[in-house]
Amino acid sequence: MNKTKKKILNTAITLYNEFGIANVRNQDIAEKAGISLSNFNYHYGAKKDLIIAVFDLMNETLQKNVYGNRVLVQEGQGLSITKSYFEFQERFSFYYLDTPNILKTYPELNDKAQKQIQESYQIIKNLNYLAIGMGMMKPESPNNPGSYDQFMRHIWIHNHFWFAHSRIIQSEGNLVKKGIESLYNLCYPYLTEKGILSYKQFIKSI
Repeated sequence: MNKTKKKILNTAITLYNEFGIANVRNQDIAEKAGISLSNFNYHYGAKKDLIIAVFDLMNETLQKNVYGNRVLVQEGQGLSITKSYFEFQERFSFYYLDTPNILKTYPELNDKAQKQIQESYQIIKNLNYLAIGMGMMKPESPNNPGSYDQFMRHIWIHNHFWFAHSRIIQSEGNLVKKGIESLYNLCYPYLTEKGILSYKQFIKSI
């Protein structure tokens, strides 16, 4: 990626985070980036093209900094992955604050978003299985089969909408740490004593 494209993308993300996608024009981004509108249009002829490029950068960053850390996945370091995911959300908060409207306005993103969600589901499910194997989580009850699939979805919902929820209630302070603490409360009924201790130690280290 050349320097101009990188500057445009980073500037767009900054403005989208501050004002929302719908309230930011390409002209605003060009002005903030210190480039001419004609130069901007040379790289991104329409707002749709820029949004797709930003989403591709999001996916690339997610794969590199969160899902791509196979060592953490293989070792079952779910809390470290979750912390990285919350930090990722801070960088791209505009998307998490307005996901439904963005996908409705730019349907070209739907397939990529669905693929990202399914990948998230699988990683959460794998981490839960590893946590059970490591003695951090209780096994699924044979009297309630499928409950851990629902639990996996609850984790995804919590994590995906954490920053939107925090913004709505005007929460302040370290939102990454608060997100981990909130997730701990969600997971508590499923944790063993070993898992509870691991969570508390991790939260203390943040």
